[in-house]
Amino acid sequence: MAVTPAIPARAAAAIPDIMAPAPAPTHMDDDRASLSGHRRVMLIIEDDESFARILSDLAHELNFQVLIGSSAAEALVLAARYVPSAVVLDIGLPDHSGLSVIDRLKADARTRHIPVHVISGHDYAQTAQSLGAVGYLLKPVKREQLIETFQRFEARLTQKPRRVLIVEDDPVQRDSLCRLLGSNDVETIGAESAAACLKQLADRTFDCMVLDLTLPDASGFSLLETLSREDTYAFPPVIVYTGRDLSPDEEQRLRKYSHSIIIKGAKSPERLLDEVTLFLHQVVAALPHEQQMMLETARSRNAVLEGRRILIVEDDVRNIFALSALLEPHGAKIDIARNGRECLALLGQPLQSGERHIDLVLMDIMMPEMDGLTAMRAIRERAEWRKLPLIALTAKAMKQDQEQALAAGANDYMAKPLNVEQLLSLVRVWMPR
Repeated sequence: MAVTPAIPARAAAAIPDIMAPAPAPTHMDDDRASLSGHRRVMLIIEDDESFARILSDLAHELNFQVLIGSSAAEALVLAARYVPSAVVLDIGLPDHSGLSVIDRLKADARTRHIPVHVISGHDYAQTAQSLGAVGYLLKPVKREQLIETFQRFEARLTQKPRRVLIVEDDPVQRDSLCRLLGSNDVETIGAESAAACLKQLADRTFDCMVLDLTLPDASGFSLLETLSREDTYAFPPVIVYTGRDLSPDEEQRLRKYSHSIIIKGAKSPERLLDEVTLFLHQVVAALPHEQQMMLETARSRNAVLEGRRILIVEDDVRNIFALSALLEPHGAKIDIARNGRECLALLGQPLQSGERHIDLVLMDIMMPEMDGLTAMRAIRERAEWRKLPLIALTAKAMKQDQEQALAAGANDYMAKPLNVEQLLSLVRVWMPR
């Protein structure tokens, strides 16, 4: 039996209003009553009480005050209310994925600058870091690893100005990028070749590097491979900014070194500025007005969904209409299947000329003929579909339903009635890049 999603024209904000009362932790005490004026605040989101307490005690030892939450919903409310200095986040939360929390924090101008470090029993490191996480630890973790993570937070709090290396052989473009990305808190330094880049990286550290692939003395590919091999040079986070059309093989090679690849074009300066400010954890309100306006333009376009093909597997026509009405305005192309059998048949159809493959599936669980769990198991049995993102839409927020969905092959899950911003966030998180 399907449940109609509660999707009004405009749902509650992605993050609750900053003046909304912060929820009290259900079972863990923290420092929220004594935060007045204290700016070294760590938000710990962890539903394992004993591990949350270990993290809290260590944070106190390193002179952080602590906020504790045990769910994704608490994470969003507490982050908006208190704007902490750092967030330590679990992925497997009881209400929905911590990956969605990262996405929604980074989508909000008030919280996008906050560094988020993930500590989880599940390995979603690549996805988390592509969304803006600064680091990822797999449980079980050692005390030394936690201390190193917290000390990195401390270094970010005191580090100014941030430094960006721009590797671009065209002097006009290089100067333009330096002016685009520079501000009172960001120093931009240009390098016209691979050799100049290596010299800069040997002499000093950078918070971020913007790299063109076409250089006079070496390709960007070989430069990245050199940096990955040799310890002589610092290897900062890399944003590839190129005018080349990349083949799938070239893009795959680059993904080993860079979480962000931007093809130069009319809209690319806004995207580049958006990515760099995310890497540098800059407070949007402190940026020059022109940069703030460019960021607003970049965020108003949902580039991740533009032209993407989403399959809705759902037997209730009201739900189909509501989901289509939500996703199509963001540029997504919608396909519909009424049950698991139709889903498998549609996925198995040969592509027509110029037609795009299915990028993501929203899968209802309770359907006639073939339910969503059976359909997801069948999808995962096929090698060509094993990486196809599946988001299960469950009728209940019961842990057992969530575990069954993940065991059947879902990447993530969401309980009905659906929250608009949360659903959009999950789609952004799992949409292939």
